[in-house]
Amino acid sequence: MNQAQRKQLVEELAAVVGREHVQHTPRALREIGVEHRDGDAPAWWLRPGSAAEVSELIRIAARERVAVIPVGTLARAPRADAVRKRLCFFVDSRRMDHVLHLDETSLIVHVQAGLTAHALETILAPRGLTIGDYPPSALNATIGGLLAVRTPGKSSPRHGFLEDAVLGLSAVMADGSPVHTRVAPRRATGPDLARALCGCEGTLGLITSVVLRIHRRAESRLLDAHVLPSFDAAVSSVRLALREDASPAAIRVYDGAEALAHLGEGVCRRGEAVLVVATAGPTDLAAVDRDLVASAANAMGGRPLGAGPAEIWWRRRTGHDDGPPPLAAALQIAATPGNQMPVYRAVLEAAESAGAAARAHASRFDADGAVIFFAFTQRDGEPLDDETLARIVDAAAEVAQAAGAIPLGYTNPEVNAYLVSLRQQLDPHDIMNPAALTR
Repeated sequence: MNQAQRKQLVEELAAVVGREHVQHTPRALREIGVEHRDGDAPAWWLRPGSAAEVSELIRIAARERVAVIPVGTLARAPRADAVRKRLCFFVDSRRMDHVLHLDETSLIVHVQAGLTAHALETILAPRGLTIGDYPPSALNATIGGLLAVRTPGKSSPRHGFLEDAVLGLSAVMADGSPVHTRVAPRRATGPDLARALCGCEGTLGLITSVVLRIHRRAESRLLDAHVLPSFDAAVSSVRLALREDASPAAIRVYDGAEALAHLGEGVCRRGEAVLVVATAGPTDLAAVDRDLVASAANAMGGRPLGAGPAEIWWRRRTGHDDGPPPLAAALQIAATPGNQMPVYRAVLEAAESAGAAARAHASRFDADGAVIFFAFTQRDGEPLDDETLARIVDAAAEVAQAAGAIPLGYTNPEVNAYLVSLRQQLDPHDIMNPAALTR
């Protein structure tokens, strides 16, 4: 594309979204995490304000064979390295941040994709409503971004995965055509396009708005904690409680070393583990869920600690703790119930073999398993240097996968060919986030 053609393209883009919402300088691109280098193909940061503008931008991209890469709150940088030799549109949804409709009787909200989950919670809270008991760390993302990426970070034992709350959505496909999935009862027949668009990372279409099921805010929230003889016993007690139909708002298990680091000295001995839980809902129901977890912990040899340790966890989880944060996890892996303890032991042994120490906590429990978060230190508890930490994390990840762990973001290679074929049918010019999922 020569200079005159680029100038004409910029004028066309400005006519769609407004000149102030078309940026292309290296300095501007750096604001969205894109380091534009000498020799790279031209790229533009575009900020549409409506689904119609998104549709027109993608029509232009399809005509000019320009890669379209979605941008949200920049929790992670856009995948730009693989498309440096292609013209790129970085399509930023954050101007599309309105609630389109709220039905407080049916508990349904229709929102644009660029609204953050935190902003939506702020709108719902005065009305006694909420999107659900999801980890606060996930709420800074846009609604569209949360749904476009399939991760366990947006799940809750009480409310399931956020995509389970999707009743319908609107999106723009690779040819610029809009699609709208109907808000219909779950008994409706036919394939569910919304399910395909959730988790596709913008490769099948860009989500522009979503209809979500919401909830009444909890009447009560109860906190409790238990010390268990081992990490294995604590994880087993969570599985037992969930099998007994407990529906906690959140639940976490710390091994002994992690509990001492997060909850303070004296909470347990090093070989033990601590389970913390929050239950919510009508007071009687929250108490039932709390008691189910307590019964499961008691069955696994646990003893009660009261609410104190759980209050420390909950304050930190909700951003109300002014103290220094504990060492962040360097490795996060998912494991099925049968693989959780082999994975845990394998990582601890790998750290020990490398002359370091590992500690862990597990959370985001559901019927399919949990996510285990590992932090690594020197044996005396001091931080590791970056090079040593990277080496230990790589070794730990390798043994964890050998023990049955599933890395976060894992794509099953057995379905890769089917996804490639689907993308070729829906996006023959390979413009929709081309570096995602199947590359």
